[in-house]
Amino acid sequence: MSGGSRYVYGKNSVKALLDTSPTKVFKVFLAEGLKPDKRVQAIQESARQAKIPVQVVPRQKLDQMLRGQEAALAEANPDLPENREEGGISHQGVMASVAPKTLLNLPALLQLCEARKATGKHPRLLMLDGVTDPRNFGAILRVADAAGIDGVIIPKQHSAGFGPAVSKTASGAEETVAIAVVSNLNQGIQQVKDAGFWVAGAANDTGAVDYHRQDYQMPLLLIMGSEGKGLASLVRKNCDFLVKIPMHGTVDSLNVATATAILLFEMVKPQKKA
Repeated sequence: MSGGSRYVYGKNSVKALLDTSPTKVFKVFLAEGLKPDKRVQAIQESARQAKIPVQVVPRQKLDQMLRGQEAALAEANPDLPENREEGGISHQGVMASVAPKTLLNLPALLQLCEARKATGKHPRLLMLDGVTDPRNFGAILRVADAAGIDGVIIPKQHSAGFGPAVSKTASGAEETVAIAVVSNLNQGIQQVKDAGFWVAGAANDTGAVDYHRQDYQMPLLLIMGSEGKGLASLVRKNCDFLVKIPMHGTVDSLNVATATAILLFEMVKPQKKA
C-alpha cells in the first residue's frame, strides 16, 4: 500500500498497534456510548501518552468508514475473497487511522537477514503461495511474529492484501513482521537460494518427510501453499525438500494458518545437544 491511511479495528488490534507502532497511528476513534472497560481505558491511556488524538463518533460512522475501506480493497483486488466480517462488521467500537504498511523488496529483506547471520544464528523466512483469505493471512502474520521469523514473502498478485480483516486477525503483527513483495515467486526463490538459503515446501506428497524428522539447522525458507491448491507445480519443483504433517484422524489436512504454526515452531525449536 502507498499513500493515504488505512483503518485498523478491534480493541486488541488497536491496543497492539499503540504498543508496538505508536508513530504510525494518526488518530483513535471510539464509538459514542462505549463502555469504558479495562481495554478501552488502556487504549485511551496509551493514546494520551503517545499524544495521539482520540475522537468520539457515532457507531454508524465507524461502520461507514470500514465499509468504505472494504469497498476500496475489493475494487482494487477483484480476484480476492470478500474481506468483510461474517455477520457484519465487528469493530467493538474502537478504530484507528494508521499509516500504510511499509513493504520491502526482497533484497532489502535479505539484507535484514544478514544481521541474524552475524550473530551465528540461522535466518528463517516464510513465503506464501496463493494465500488469499484475509483471516488466514492475518493469523499467519501473528504466528510469524510469535515464532520470531525474520520475514514473510508474498506475491504481488494473488495475496490477501492488508484490509481490515487482516489487521484484526493479525492483532498488530502486520506492523511488526517484515514483509517483502515479489512479482514472481520462482524468481524470488532463486534469489533466496543465491543468498545461501535452503528451501522447504509444505506438501502432503509421498516423497515429503514428516516435519518432525527433518533437520532445520540451516538458513531456511519455508513455503506454504493455498488451502485449495497447495503449492504451484513449479514452486514445488524449486524446493530443495518437502515436509508434511502426518494426519492421524479422519481429516486429511489442516487450515493453512494452523499448519504454518506447527511448521514454524518446529523450525525455530532449539537444536538438541548431543
